[in-house]
Amino acid sequence: MSKIIYGINPVLEVIKSHPELIEEIWLDKRTLSGKKYQILEKAKKFGIPLKIISKTNFKPPKISPQANTQGVVAYLTKFEYADLEDIVKNWKNKNEIPLVLILDEIEDPQNIGSIIRSADAGGVHGIVIPKLRSCDINETVIKVSSGSAFNLPIAKINNLKHAISFFKERNLWIIGLTHKTDTSIYELDLKLPLVIIVGNEGRGIRPTILEKCDFLAKIPMKGKIESLNVSIATAIVIFEILRQRYYV
Repeated sequence: MSKIIYGINPVLEVIKSHPELIEEIWLDKRTLSGKKYQILEKAKKFGIPLKIISKTNFKPPKISPQANTQGVVAYLTKFEYADLEDIVKNWKNKNEIPLVLILDEIEDPQNIGSIIRSADAGGVHGIVIPKLRSCDINETVIKVSSGSAFNLPIAKINNLKHAISFFKERNLWIIGLTHKTDTSIYELDLKLPLVIIVGNEGRGIRPTILEKCDFLAKIPMKGKIESLNVSIATAIVIFEILRQRYYV
Protein backbone atom coordinates (compact mmCIF):
# COMPACT_ATOMS: atom_id res chain seq x y z
CA MET A 1 0.00 0.00 0.00
CA SER A 2 1.85 3.08 -1.18
CA LYS A 3 -0.67 5.81 -0.31
CA ILE A 4 -2.92 6.54 2.64
CA ILE A 5 -5.64 9.17 2.70
CA TYR A 6 -7.93 10.11 5.53
CA GLY A 7 -10.81 12.43 6.28
CA ILE A 8 -14.42 12.27 5.11
CA ASN A 9 -14.29 14.48 2.00
CA PRO A 10 -10.96 13.22 0.56
CA VAL A 11 -12.01 9.58 0.92
CA LEU A 12 -15.48 10.23 -0.49
CA GLU A 13 -13.97 12.05 -3.46
CA VAL A 14 -11.58 9.23 -4.34
CA ILE A 15 -14.40 6.67 -4.11
CA LYS A 16 -16.42 8.76 -6.58
CA SER A 17 -13.59 9.37 -9.03
CA HIS A 18 -11.19 6.39 -8.75
CA PRO A 19 -12.63 3.52 -6.68
CA GLU A 20 -10.29 1.10 -8.46
CA LEU A 21 -7.31 2.63 -6.61
CA ILE A 22 -8.62 1.77 -3.14
CA GLU A 23 -7.40 -1.41 -1.50
CA GLU A 24 -9.22 -1.05 1.80
CA ILE A 25 -11.23 1.43 3.91
CA TRP A 26 -11.33 1.63 7.71
CA LEU A 27 -14.35 3.25 9.38
CA ASP A 28 -15.06 4.15 13.01
CA LYS A 29 -18.43 2.56 13.74
CA ARG A 30 -19.16 4.94 16.63
CA THR A 31 -19.66 7.90 14.31
CA LEU A 32 -21.07 6.15 11.26
CA SER A 33 -23.63 8.58 9.84
CA GLY A 34 -24.09 11.24 7.16
CA LYS A 35 -21.28 11.33 4.62
CA LYS A 36 -19.48 8.49 6.40
CA TYR A 37 -22.48 6.31 5.77
CA GLN A 38 -22.26 7.34 2.09
CA ILE A 39 -18.67 6.07 2.12
CA LEU A 40 -19.87 2.76 3.54
CA GLU A 41 -22.57 2.39 0.87
CA LYS A 42 -20.30 3.35 -2.02
CA ALA A 43 -17.55 1.02 -0.80
CA LYS A 44 -20.04 -1.86 -0.76
CA LYS A 45 -21.26 -0.89 -4.24
CA PHE A 46 -17.73 -1.03 -5.69
CA GLY A 47 -16.67 -4.10 -3.73
CA ILE A 48 -14.02 -2.26 -1.73
CA PRO A 49 -12.94 -4.21 1.39
CA LEU A 50 -14.13 -2.57 4.62
CA LYS A 51 -13.02 -2.71 8.23
CA ILE A 52 -15.61 -1.22 10.59
CA ILE A 53 -14.01 -0.69 13.98
CA SER A 54 -16.13 -0.38 17.13
CA LYS A 55 -13.28 -0.15 19.67
CA THR A 56 -12.78 2.92 21.84
CA ASN A 57 -9.53 3.80 20.08
CA PHE A 58 -9.67 4.04 16.29
CA LYS A 59 -6.08 3.17 15.31
CA PRO A 60 -5.65 2.14 11.67
CA PRO A 61 -2.11 1.01 10.76
CA LYS A 62 0.50 3.52 9.53
CA ILE A 63 -1.54 6.50 10.77
CA SER A 64 -0.08 9.05 13.17
CA PRO A 65 -2.00 9.37 16.45
CA GLN A 66 -2.15 13.13 15.80
CA ALA A 67 -3.85 12.72 12.40
CA ASN A 68 -7.41 14.05 12.26
CA THR A 69 -8.89 11.09 10.42
CA GLN A 70 -12.54 11.90 11.22
CA GLY A 71 -12.89 8.14 11.64
CA VAL A 72 -12.20 7.42 7.95
CA VAL A 73 -8.99 6.02 6.43
CA ALA A 74 -8.45 4.63 2.93
CA TYR A 75 -5.41 2.68 1.70
CA LEU A 76 -4.61 3.16 -1.99
CA THR A 77 -2.54 1.04 -4.33
CA LYS A 78 -0.76 4.06 -5.81
CA PHE A 79 -1.37 7.55 -7.14
CA GLU A 80 -1.71 7.48 -10.93
CA TYR A 81 0.32 10.27 -12.49
CA ALA A 82 -0.78 11.43 -15.91
CA ASP A 83 1.34 12.35 -18.91
CA LEU A 84 1.33 15.60 -20.87
CA GLU A 85 -0.95 14.19 -23.55
CA ASP A 86 -3.60 13.52 -20.89
CA ILE A 87 -3.66 17.23 -20.14
CA VAL A 88 -4.16 18.02 -23.83
CA LYS A 89 -7.01 15.49 -24.02
CA ASN A 90 -8.66 17.13 -21.01
CA TRP A 91 -9.01 20.57 -22.61
CA LYS A 92 -9.93 19.09 -25.99
CA ASN A 93 -12.63 16.85 -24.49
CA LYS A 94 -14.12 19.85 -22.69
CA ASN A 95 -13.72 22.08 -25.79
CA GLU A 96 -12.25 24.83 -23.62
CA ILE A 97 -9.39 27.33 -23.87
CA PRO A 98 -6.34 25.54 -22.41
CA LEU A 99 -5.12 26.42 -18.93
CA VAL A 100 -2.18 24.52 -17.42
CA LEU A 101 -0.14 25.00 -14.24
CA ILE A 102 3.56 24.22 -13.94
CA LEU A 103 4.85 24.10 -10.35
CA ASP A 104 8.59 24.75 -10.29
CA GLU A 105 10.08 22.92 -7.27
CA ILE A 106 7.29 23.62 -4.78
CA GLU A 107 8.16 21.56 -1.71
CA ASP A 108 5.45 22.12 0.91
CA PRO A 109 2.62 19.55 0.70
CA GLN A 110 0.18 22.07 2.21
CA ASN A 111 0.92 24.46 -0.66
CA ILE A 112 0.66 21.74 -3.32
CA GLY A 113 -2.65 20.55 -1.89
CA SER A 114 -4.10 24.06 -1.75
CA ILE A 115 -2.97 24.79 -5.32
CA ILE A 116 -4.58 21.59 -6.59
CA ARG A 117 -7.86 22.44 -4.85
CA SER A 118 -7.88 25.94 -6.40
CA ALA A 119 -6.93 24.50 -9.79
CA ASP A 120 -9.83 22.06 -9.67
CA ALA A 121 -12.29 24.79 -8.65
CA GLY A 122 -10.94 27.20 -11.29
CA GLY A 123 -11.09 24.85 -14.26
CA VAL A 124 -7.38 24.18 -14.75
CA HIS A 125 -6.88 21.34 -17.25
CA GLY A 126 -3.73 19.86 -15.74
CA ILE A 127 -0.72 20.36 -13.49
CA VAL A 128 2.94 19.55 -14.13
CA ILE A 129 5.49 18.97 -11.37
CA PRO A 130 9.18 17.97 -11.58
CA LYS A 131 10.40 14.59 -10.36
CA LEU A 132 13.21 16.17 -8.32
CA ARG A 133 13.07 18.83 -5.59
CA SER A 134 9.28 18.80 -5.48
CA CYS A 135 6.70 17.36 -3.14
CA ASP A 136 5.04 14.18 -4.37
CA ILE A 137 1.27 13.74 -4.39
CA ASN A 138 1.19 12.15 -0.96
CA GLU A 139 -1.50 11.66 1.69
CA THR A 140 -1.08 15.21 3.04
CA VAL A 141 -1.45 16.72 -0.44
CA ILE A 142 -4.56 14.64 -1.10
CA LYS A 143 -6.05 15.56 2.29
CA VAL A 144 -5.43 19.30 1.83
CA SER A 145 -6.79 19.15 -1.73
CA SER A 146 -10.01 17.56 -0.39
CA GLY A 147 -9.58 14.85 -3.00
CA SER A 148 -9.20 17.29 -5.90
CA ALA A 149 -5.92 15.56 -6.79
CA PHE A 150 -8.07 12.87 -8.41
CA ASN A 151 -10.13 15.33 -10.47
CA LEU A 152 -7.53 16.61 -12.94
CA PRO A 153 -4.40 15.14 -14.59
CA ILE A 154 -1.14 15.71 -12.72
CA ALA A 155 2.04 14.90 -14.64
CA LYS A 156 5.44 14.36 -13.04
CA ILE A 157 8.36 14.73 -15.46
CA ASN A 158 12.15 14.96 -15.42
CA ASN A 159 12.57 18.31 -17.15
CA LEU A 160 10.14 21.23 -16.92
CA LYS A 161 11.77 22.81 -19.99
CA HIS A 162 10.44 19.85 -21.98
CA ALA A 163 6.92 20.56 -20.71
CA ILE A 164 7.25 24.24 -21.66
CA SER A 165 8.37 23.31 -25.18
CA PHE A 166 5.59 20.72 -25.43
CA PHE A 167 2.90 23.30 -24.66
CA LYS A 168 4.48 26.02 -26.81
CA GLU A 169 4.31 23.63 -29.76
CA ARG A 170 0.56 23.43 -29.10
CA ASN A 171 0.25 27.23 -29.21
CA LEU A 172 -0.02 27.94 -25.51
CA TRP A 173 1.54 31.12 -24.11
CA ILE A 174 3.78 30.83 -21.04
CA ILE A 175 3.38 33.25 -18.12
CA GLY A 176 5.80 33.21 -15.19
CA LEU A 177 4.45 34.58 -11.93
CA THR A 178 7.19 36.63 -10.25
CA HIS A 179 7.63 39.89 -8.36
CA LYS A 180 10.69 40.63 -10.55
CA THR A 181 8.69 42.52 -13.17
CA ASP A 182 6.65 45.71 -13.51
CA THR A 183 3.81 44.02 -15.40
CA SER A 184 0.66 43.30 -13.42
CA ILE A 185 -1.32 40.12 -14.05
CA TYR A 186 -4.32 42.43 -14.56
CA GLU A 187 -2.67 44.06 -17.59
CA LEU A 188 -2.50 40.80 -19.56
CA ASP A 189 -5.04 39.18 -21.83
CA LEU A 190 -5.69 35.94 -19.96
CA LYS A 191 -8.24 34.66 -22.45
CA LEU A 192 -5.38 33.20 -24.51
CA PRO A 193 -4.38 29.52 -24.22
CA LEU A 194 -2.07 29.65 -21.20
CA VAL A 195 0.50 27.91 -19.08
CA ILE A 196 1.02 29.59 -15.69
CA ILE A 197 4.33 28.86 -13.94
CA VAL A 198 4.70 29.41 -10.20
CA GLY A 199 7.90 28.84 -8.26
CA ASN A 200 9.43 27.57 -5.07
CA GLU A 201 8.26 29.03 -1.74
CA GLY A 202 11.57 30.77 -1.09
CA ARG A 203 13.46 30.98 -4.38
CA GLY A 204 10.59 31.57 -6.77
CA ILE A 205 10.89 30.42 -10.38
CA ARG A 206 14.40 29.36 -11.39
CA PRO A 207 16.16 31.79 -13.82
CA THR A 208 16.53 29.03 -16.44
CA ILE A 209 12.74 28.56 -16.38
CA LEU A 210 11.95 32.29 -16.30
CA GLU A 211 13.89 32.80 -19.53
CA LYS A 212 11.58 30.33 -21.27
CA CYS A 213 8.48 32.39 -20.43
CA ASP A 214 6.73 34.57 -23.00
CA PHE A 215 5.54 36.98 -20.31
CA LEU A 216 6.33 37.71 -16.68
CA ALA A 217 3.65 39.05 -14.37
CA LYS A 218 3.13 39.94 -10.74
CA ILE A 219 0.21 40.49 -8.40
CA PRO A 220 0.26 44.17 -7.39
CA MET A 221 0.32 44.84 -3.63
CA LYS A 222 0.16 47.93 -1.41
CA GLY A 223 1.86 46.62 1.73
CA LYS A 224 5.51 46.25 2.61
CA ILE A 225 5.80 42.53 1.82
CA GLU A 226 6.86 41.82 -1.78
CA SER A 227 5.30 38.38 -2.28
CA LEU A 228 2.37 36.22 -1.20
CA ASN A 229 2.25 32.59 -0.17
CA VAL A 230 2.53 30.62 -3.41
CA SER A 231 -0.82 28.85 -3.00
CA ILE A 232 -2.65 32.14 -2.39
CA ALA A 233 -0.91 33.84 -5.32
CA THR A 234 -1.76 30.93 -7.61
CA ALA A 235 -5.42 31.03 -6.57
CA ILE A 236 -5.61 34.76 -7.30
CA VAL A 237 -4.24 34.22 -10.81
CA ILE A 238 -6.49 31.23 -11.54
CA PHE A 239 -9.62 33.14 -10.62
CA GLU A 240 -8.57 36.25 -12.52
CA ILE A 241 -8.25 34.00 -15.59
CA LEU A 242 -11.70 32.55 -14.84
CA ARG A 243 -13.14 36.06 -14.50
CA GLN A 244 -11.65 37.29 -17.79
CA ARG A 245 -12.72 34.20 -19.72
CA TYR A 246 -16.26 33.73 -18.49
CA TYR A 247 -17.47 36.75 -16.50
CA VAL A 248 -16.47 39.85 -18.45
